[in-house]
Amino acid sequence: MLPEKLELLIAVVRKNKVNGVLARLLYTGFFHPIDPASIPGLSDYPGLMRSDFDSLRWKDIKKRFDFIVNETGFSPSITSTFVSYSEAEVTLSMIEENIKPLIDLKYKLFEEISNLQNLIEKKPVYFPIPYSTFTFVHFEIGKIKKESLGVFENLFNDIVHIIFPSEEKEGYVVVGVLILKRDLSVFERIKKEIGWLPLPPDVPISSRPVDEYKKEIEKLRDEIEHTNRKIQQEIERNREILNKIATSIEIFQKISLARSNTLSTETSIFISGWIPENKKKMLLEKIVEADPIAYCQCIPAEKTGVPTEQIPVYFKHNRFLKPFELIVQTYGLPRYKTLDPTPFVAFSFLLMFGAMFGDIGHGAVFVIAGLLMLWKLKGSFSQVGYLVSYTGISSIIFGILYGSFFGIEFRPVWINPMENISGIFRTCIIIGVIILTAGIILNIINKIISRDKNGLLFDKAGILSGLAFWTAAAMAGLYLGKAGGILIKVFGAIFLTAIFTIFSKVIIDSIKHGDGILVGFIEGILHVFEIMMGYLANTVSFIRIAAFSLNHIGFFMTIFAISDLLKNSGIGWLSLPTIILGNIFVIVLEGLVVMIQTLRLNYYEFFSRFFAPGSISFQPLVIKAFNEKIEEYLT
Repeated sequence: MLPEKLELLIAVVRKNKVNGVLARLLYTGFFHPIDPASIPGLSDYPGLMRSDFDSLRWKDIKKRFDFIVNETGFSPSITSTFVSYSEAEVTLSMIEENIKPLIDLKYKLFEEISNLQNLIEKKPVYFPIPYSTFTFVHFEIGKIKKESLGVFENLFNDIVHIIFPSEEKEGYVVVGVLILKRDLSVFERIKKEIGWLPLPPDVPISSRPVDEYKKEIEKLRDEIEHTNRKIQQEIERNREILNKIATSIEIFQKISLARSNTLSTETSIFISGWIPENKKKMLLEKIVEADPIAYCQCIPAEKTGVPTEQIPVYFKHNRFLKPFELIVQTYGLPRYKTLDPTPFVAFSFLLMFGAMFGDIGHGAVFVIAGLLMLWKLKGSFSQVGYLVSYTGISSIIFGILYGSFFGIEFRPVWINPMENISGIFRTCIIIGVIILTAGIILNIINKIISRDKNGLLFDKAGILSGLAFWTAAAMAGLYLGKAGGILIKVFGAIFLTAIFTIFSKVIIDSIKHGDGILVGFIEGILHVFEIMMGYLANTVSFIRIAAFSLNHIGFFMTIFAISDLLKNSGIGWLSLPTIILGNIFVIVLEGLVVMIQTLRLNYYEFFSRFFAPGSISFQPLVIKAFNEKIEEYLT
């Protein structure tokens, strides 16, 4: 399966029509703008300059809208309709008039709460009278030792006084003393006698108890909640129009981005971008609809002069294959006009995961986990849920084939890996040969498409290397099966011919480059050795599928052995929890390891055979709303 064919659309439109043209193109969802200056030859035309779209009033609308979103927590949704600048301005002015005082009040209340909390954190000393300067009386706060409090009170018997004991701290009592100013000299003598210590200057004094401050904070929070409700009521009354404003802002941003990828003259603007070949007719009609005298040209991607790796790749997959794009794109983007590996990966990934993690119960857990992810995750992240569910289904299928349900074995439909170790190993080697063969065939097709004759024959996954691999595999199979006779000789001749041809090509290339026969001979030996050992290592690597299927069973043999040991030791009540925890351990740890190993086999054994990397995916700019008055709205 090849990616969708793309063409480069170049359109020259009148300046006063460009916004309408771009709006129509973006509304189709099939226009991927590019910088015209990156197109070979186009930037050489005299008089072309960078074009942009800088609407200050729409930037102001966006700034005011963002303020409302940030201050109210409003989550906008893009709709199928939008509003004009005047509607947006009037609406925002009305909402600002109603909510700005509420927002200012909310910040004021938050500030009051913060001040009170800071005061409480400083642990103020409470006295029921204000701590200030009086005309005829003197009030002072300090601390004395706790055991001296009775003596301290007796020393004031001869003068008018009021003593306010407060909190105790580390053996000291904080006290406040109120006396007449005429008795200050007596008070000074008493302070010396009793060992009076002044309070540190950073300790706050309060005429209100801390509990009152806490109650005041609660009241302020209730007032904030009431204010928030008023703000949300205002937002809810205007939700529909705010969503339309959000749509208008998105259109402005997308058109601005598209305009930044254009060049202009005094009267015209050059628009350029990638489009799917099968959408060309429709897109050209949209351009002419906005500007009847526009000039349009569509050039097949491979004829544009743009390097192949810089041409976007556009895959169009059904719902089943869509999640497997994640696996392919994690490795890299395939180059334009090379085969799309996604369908092959869907097969190989599920086959290998299920074969390594075959258990009906564990597969069911994966399916449930995937469904929960579909429920919780949104957007492109939901594809992970599909992928996890698919792996669970594969595990269930292989669990039936292996005869395993949460580690409990029953009669298998196909094979019990532990009872037929040699059989499961042979099967995995065959799987490896099939997957490597698929990689070679995909590479051969890619070389044919790109007309790379040299690579078609002599690439490490080309025809000759493929022949060497297939004949070697056939000879190994015939030898182990104690059959073949003449066939082994025929395959051996083909194998040697292929290897000798590859070896000779290296020597010839070395001579052409002036390196000499000896250098070519050594390089040829190393090159052939690398190919042979590479295929051998890659094939043997698939034994890990069998190893992990046996490992899966081995884990449960250990878990059930521990469970039986607990039963025989008189603590059978721990048996079931052990089995449950063991299953959780296997699902989490082995499930993760098997996922990694499956990716590794796909990436290093399969992808490395044929994958030609690109750099750009087809990402059209899209707006979700349009009407015939959009040009007026954008101006």
